[in-house]
Amino acid sequence: MSKGFFARTASGLALSGALTVAAAGGAIAQSYPEQPIKVIVPFAAGGQGDVMARLVIQRIEEMELLDQPMVVVNVPGGAATIGMRQAKNAKADGYTLLYIHQTMMTAELMGTLDFKYSDMVPVAETNNSCLLTATAEGSGIADAQDWIAQTKAAPNAVKEATLVGSIAHFTTAMFAKAADIQVGYVNAGGGADRIASILGNHTKTAVVVATPVVRNPKLSALVYYGEERHPELPDTPTAKELGYDVVSCLDNIWYAPAGTPADIVDTLAAVFEQATSDPQLIETIEAKGDEVVFSSGADLTARLAAIYEDLAAVSGALR
Repeated sequence: MSKGFFARTASGLALSGALTVAAAGGAIAQSYPEQPIKVIVPFAAGGQGDVMARLVIQRIEEMELLDQPMVVVNVPGGAATIGMRQAKNAKADGYTLLYIHQTMMTAELMGTLDFKYSDMVPVAETNNSCLLTATAEGSGIADAQDWIAQTKAAPNAVKEATLVGSIAHFTTAMFAKAADIQVGYVNAGGGADRIASILGNHTKTAVVVATPVVRNPKLSALVYYGEERHPELPDTPTAKELGYDVVSCLDNIWYAPAGTPADIVDTLAAVFEQATSDPQLIETIEAKGDEVVFSSGADLTARLAAIYEDLAAVSGALR
């Protein structure tokens, strides 16, 4: 699966006021938006997803790309399913969006969400953060090959801190399937809890985002799940370099309820494209540990379908 393309150059769209330009697929609704746009973030305030959503929105406001503000509404609970359901059931008029990554897919596949990710309309991807398998001092694991060898020598005995049903859990399952290994799981919780588990040598490995590994000298990366090596972890091989076709990132997507008019979806996609072409936003988001990307339309729909297919291929073993 591809990661989407980098938004490094200006899109050339003349966006101002009520957005009167034409968009591919139809004319933009010139009166939209006439009221604030609610953005549901199904996590508590202050987390990585919440921070990234607010950074994008802040830059959209600073660039005056919309006549009305976007307002974040944090709806935590139910492993993000409460907020996702609220967004899915909202009126399809362009005034409610959902900002979420693969959690919507994994919740569906684990049976904790009563609708499909494809029941929502993907408007755009603006940023992502690829995952990695980390270990800590004292784990007895030297590198990726050593980890693989240990898991093959003692199936299920090399314990990994995870959050059952999360993208971290699915990532290891995809790698384990590709590498023909059996990893033992300990349901430790969120990213901070997983890191605490490996730092305390309660478990050997954990799937996390790169930032804490880059910043903590007691942590080291074994496998990176991006298409290319992480620039701040140049000695860490990708799964593909090791011979396993596994890519796993937190792809942050802005979704709209099904039935949202296509011209409104196009308007919003154009706004996100303009924002992600902005050097200031790129620098700000990269400083926070994510990567700015832009994808929309058929390309985004196809890529999400490919991601879902990879996740679905291991979901049966995780239930």
